[in-house]
Amino acid sequence: MLLWYQGKLIKGNAESLYFLFDELQGVKSYLSEPVYLGLHESLNYFAYQLNQWHTDFNNLELVNLRQATLTVSDYHLGLLYHSQGILNWLSNHPFCSKCGSQTKVINSGHGRKCSNPDCGREHYPRIDPAVIFSIINNTGPESKILLARKSIWDKHRHSVVAGFIEPGETLEDAVKREAYEETGLKVNNVRYFDSQPWPFPGQIMLGFSCETEQWDIQLIDHELESANWFSADEIESKLKSDELKMPFQASISWQLINRWFFSQKNYELER
Repeated sequence: MLLWYQGKLIKGNAESLYFLFDELQGVKSYLSEPVYLGLHESLNYFAYQLNQWHTDFNNLELVNLRQATLTVSDYHLGLLYHSQGILNWLSNHPFCSKCGSQTKVINSGHGRKCSNPDCGREHYPRIDPAVIFSIINNTGPESKILLARKSIWDKHRHSVVAGFIEPGETLEDAVKREAYEETGLKVNNVRYFDSQPWPFPGQIMLGFSCETEQWDIQLIDHELESANWFSADEIESKLKSDELKMPFQASISWQLINRWFFSQKNYELER
């Protein structure tokens, strides 16, 4: 079982992120209703939210999802994303969006039903699609990638650009709009790369690459603190001098940067 507290995982022990059912019998009254995650290799997996801290966990480690992704296989990575996404949704939707009555958990944690007998509407998790994309400029003597940062991130952390899709947009149109709104750049050659669940609190990140012939960056909507062009050599040297930090390696943003870096250097970024 995966056990979460205020958005972080409680590690069962130094070797595992999981608890056995018997280990949680003494704290059952502190737990949310279970969310069933599925069956794998004859084991049933569940997720719980710890609603109130209990002293039984004082000597155990709390880790955020990004830290946890560094040590698990792809299957268990999927369980982590799935469990946090469902628990986030359950926590954020205690009331019916139609009539305002309280809802109760149904379908092993994968839905909620309005408790008002005159309504009875069932509610299920909604996913917010967002685009995330690398912007490349190949018009100079060497190819460069745009890396940006937000003020809330830790020092020197940079990433690619991302934003939510608006009603009526294609994915490609969303990339072009977000690129212009956040950096003032007009982009073309938008190409799909890959996708990734991102339960912060409930997105699916749709990855793209795109190109521009412009160099002048303008932070039009001021969502970014800064954005700059980097060559592959500059990224490598600034990483070594600790002047630059990449996104977490399990993220699609890291994959987008690494794919471009590999095309320039013929080897991957250091993990």
